[in-house]
Amino acid sequence: MVRVGTSKLFAFPSFTLEVFHRLYYESEPEELDPPPPESAWAILLHREFQQLIGCDELVEQCQGNQLAAGLATVEYCRQVYERLPPPMPRFSNPQQYRELIRQLKHQPEVPPSEALKQMLTSPQTTTSPTGLQLPKTRQQQERSLWLRQMIEDSGDRSDELIQLIQQEGKQAVWQAQQYANSLDETQVRQMLRAALNAADEKLSEATGWLEMLGLSWGNEMGGERSVSSAEKMALAQKIAGHAKLKQIAVVAGRLQQTAERKRRSQALDAFGEITTIQLGDNLSRLLPSELQKLSTPDLFPLFALSYYDRSLLQYKTRGKEKQCKGPLVVCLDSSGSMDGLPDTWAKAVTAVLGQIARREGRHLRVIHFATRVCRVDDFPPHHHDFSRLLESMLAFYNGGGTAWEPAILSATECIERQQQFKRADIVMVTDGRCDVKRDFLEQLKIKKQQREFNIYGVLIGGASDRLLKQFCDRIWVVKDLVSDEVAIEELFLL
Repeated sequence: MVRVGTSKLFAFPSFTLEVFHRLYYESEPEELDPPPPESAWAILLHREFQQLIGCDELVEQCQGNQLAAGLATVEYCRQVYERLPPPMPRFSNPQQYRELIRQLKHQPEVPPSEALKQMLTSPQTTTSPTGLQLPKTRQQQERSLWLRQMIEDSGDRSDELIQLIQQEGKQAVWQAQQYANSLDETQVRQMLRAALNAADEKLSEATGWLEMLGLSWGNEMGGERSVSSAEKMALAQKIAGHAKLKQIAVVAGRLQQTAERKRRSQALDAFGEITTIQLGDNLSRLLPSELQKLSTPDLFPLFALSYYDRSLLQYKTRGKEKQCKGPLVVCLDSSGSMDGLPDTWAKAVTAVLGQIARREGRHLRVIHFATRVCRVDDFPPHHHDFSRLLESMLAFYNGGGTAWEPAILSATECIERQQQFKRADIVMVTDGRCDVKRDFLEQLKIKKQQREFNIYGVLIGGASDRLLKQFCDRIWVVKDLVSDEVAIEELFLL
């Protein structure tokens, strides 16, 4: 973005850096030095930006967060670059003239041809950081020719050359000021409003991408290691580069909201089975006799006092949330019939289960299958490999048919043979177009009783759940792939 911006305005890199600082540090930084006169256009843009509705909210999102500030800066400056009218004619950077004059005044007795010899006689190629030879740019060549002409016009005398350069510098400053004066403030506000909205949308989109992985903008820990801003940026860029991952993130975001609502309603203190009566201040569990005091003005002071003292009569309940949760083994159908939106939904369900597993310190195993097991991904507690998780989300094998038995066998084997999968739950995510042999079902029933594990089914699409019922303890059916996320909300309580 910085390199592209210089093709329109030489000061665009400093403008971009200033935008980042205003987002990351403070929106109105203290001016330590007076700004150069040629920066009038940038001052105008910064001033108008501060007046926009939504500016404070964007700064609040970005303040102290390098990743958020960087993403917002890039998108904001891209929009400004595309909409900002180019200067006509294009003017030079006055700072280059100041530097030349400073160099000449530093050696007043030396002829300009000698003082500026390095600029005039620099080789036609330069060396890059990698050691490769790079040709001299056209801009460098033109500057060298211009400087030779100026020295010739001044008779190779420093005083004369300084005067000529000062004239050129004043002309460049005047052109820069004229460009700033030509900018219509109404159009500038419209341009900046569009840029701010685009930056805000980019942050919202990237937030969804990170949340799909169970991450946020903050410097949270990814288990036993921190997840750096650079790693998050790389993950966000990878998601941005794949339309499928972006679609999964959108659906996963909706499912995550549903999961959070359900999990909040199923806290340890959830309204479950009534066991007895106790004293407290939980308004949702009050006895009818206490609620009656609210409708009687004379009794309200007594109600308020009891509420303050936490001595209201209320039901004592026993929550139904499952305790000592074990690992999650997700069997992900990759058969040809799952191609498209069904696979997107299946991956979104898996992504949300992955968030839950990571947050609760549970092992997650993802088994991709079609007619056989195609891929197995393990995500141990506190050691989530987020890049591998994205690769797992992208994986699709478009198998010609569906066979549940190999996937279930792989899942049950890890429960039987590996200690870390003790008390695991198996989740079969499929479109239901398969069958299982009777003898396999009988053996599976025995294993479930011996190892005390459950199998849950997520049926994607409109197929019958009759076949899944043969071995699943519970089934969630998603018929409407556009708005059926509520139908599977209890799945996220596993």
